[in-house]
Amino acid sequence: MPFDSSYIDHDKTLYFDSQDFLVSIAKKIVRNPLSTHVIKTVARSGKIRFLIVDRSRAPEEGDLVLAAASPGLRLGRVKRAASMKNIWGTVIWFLEEA
Repeated sequence: MPFDSSYIDHDKTLYFDSQDFLVSIAKKIVRNPLSTHVIKTVARSGKIRFLIVDRSRAPEEGDLVLAAASPGLRLGRVKRAASMKNIWGTVIWFLEEA
């Protein structure tokens, strides 16, 4: 059995059973619902990664962004002040498999 009995006895839904809690998490992750997108990708390591991308936020130096490339979109980091010409959106969060 991969878990000890104390884990099995614990109610693992305790942290997610409150709608107030879920709303507070959503507000932290999704700042502008009309311009925020969740994109599922696969990292080079083969792990699943979800990118939360805000298209209304201008990128700053060091930000991860999705840029228009041929074909599709390419993930990259802004090295200096970038023009918005090729930038599709700024990555504000990402979640990756452990």
